[in-house]
Amino acid sequence: MYENPLVFISNDFKRDLANKFEKYSTICEDGIASWIPGAESFNETGYFGLNKLNFSDYIHFFKNYFHNRFIVKTHKSPLVSRVKSIKTFKELIPIREELINSCLSEPQGMNFLIGKSCGGTIENPKGELPLRIKRYFYEAKTSLNYAKENNLDELHILVGCAHELPLEYLLKNREILKRYSL
Repeated sequence: MYENPLVFISNDFKRDLANKFEKYSTICEDGIASWIPGAESFNETGYFGLNKLNFSDYIHFFKNYFHNRFIVKTHKSPLVSRVKSIKTFKELIPIREELINSCLSEPQGMNFLIGKSCGGTIENPKGELPLRIKRYFYEAKTSLNYAKENNLDELHILVGCAHELPLEYLLKNREILKRYSL
């Protein structure tokens, strides 16, 4: 199971999250799934081939890792420091609200990313969608399929804050999902 080594989350927080969600049907981003017994992983790293990095990808990864871990350490934002010190799910709520409030509403957020990458909008992109948008579509479709295959009336989806609004939008506007095959 993949866990992002650039994100440092306290073991206390991981235990609290596990205690809150282990009784529920839960699907999560790859790293988060490893914290919760019985949680299903999206397996995004496998689906998008991120588990098949070549030598230069590893060099680039480790260069960024050491840069972020040791050099940029003194330039961290107060928000990053607050996230690193979280021990309970309850402590995450105000930080999550702060992050969500800084995001564009949807579909404007996805359209902004598409516009910067390939041009167009979610309704009419001018080229290939950026990986981040493809991940949103993949997560939404995988969540729907998992709930259907397991005959679930309720499914908890645990993702990073940046994914919440796009996923909510896509799950409420399923006709958009039907237009794209991934």
